[in-house]
Amino acid sequence: MKLPAILLVISVTIIIACQPNIDTPVEASSQPLIKIAVSKTPLSAPFFVAEQQGFFNRNGLNIDLVLEEGGVKCFEELIEGNVDFATTSETVIMFNSFYHDNLSVLASFVESDNDVKLLTLSPEKFQHISQIEGAKVGIVKGSASEFFFDSLLMLYHQTNIQIEKVYLAPNQLVPAIINAEVDIISVWEPFAYYLQQQQLNTAPIMNTKGLYNLSFNLLGLKQSEFNASQKQRILHALRDAENFIITHPEQAQAITSKALNMKRKQLSYLWQDYSFRLSLGNAFVSSIQLQTQWAIDKNLVPKDNRIDIRTIIDKQLFESAMAQYQGRD
Repeated sequence: MKLPAILLVISVTIIIACQPNIDTPVEASSQPLIKIAVSKTPLSAPFFVAEQQGFFNRNGLNIDLVLEEGGVKCFEELIEGNVDFATTSETVIMFNSFYHDNLSVLASFVESDNDVKLLTLSPEKFQHISQIEGAKVGIVKGSASEFFFDSLLMLYHQTNIQIEKVYLAPNQLVPAIINAEVDIISVWEPFAYYLQQQQLNTAPIMNTKGLYNLSFNLLGLKQSEFNASQKQRILHALRDAENFIITHPEQAQAITSKALNMKRKQLSYLWQDYSFRLSLGNAFVSSIQLQTQWAIDKNLVPKDNRIDIRTIIDKQLFESAMAQYQGRD
């Protein structure tokens, strides 16, 4: 072979080698750090799985999960600029939509009809919601805890009974009822589990399964330093995680159990109440609208600040992300 031909072959080889491979994932470690505030609850399982199984990395994401006590605290971290995204219930989103117009809901990732519970250490005294007259009730203000409790009062026509709401942080509820500072607590998992572990006489006021459907959602801000592609890749990683949860439920429970320092037996019992599925549809909008009207009727929010909740739902981003995900199969 003549020298010019050899040089041509070498040149072409170098050019091809230097071309980016579109099928090669973006190197995660070279990407900007994305902080996500994640609530310490089994509902956050997709995030624990995505981290442990490397789904964030495979989607070219450099993710730091910041664990917090509940969705209210996650939201506060987002607004204060300490994290870039947060997980929280639809109730927290509803309350704060009256005060912040720059919220952006990316997706709902799980639902449960039995995550929030009304518990007491005096089951002989409080056997039904109609028997709690004069009780002190521990509640997390502006959260699913409060909406759940008020919903039960409305459902059983008990809105006129005299009770005292005691507003507490999530991690204060269990100590408060153990120390007899309150008679009842409206609390989500795993705090209900923690109470049952410490007090064998823990009992629900009544069976509330199916009475309230809680969703947990991924929330960001409209003005964000992260582009649509990065947000879509977060949703792709969560979709990978949810597929893993469906196909490997035992392994997913083991990952979640370790992340929360929770016994597998108890988590397995709770797991049956969870529906892990990425969505962002009319059911979410309807739930927010229902809770918005409740908050206005109870004078918990300034009604003049009410917004069309659809303006903070990034449905276009969600649908685009899901279409891309299906296209890569």
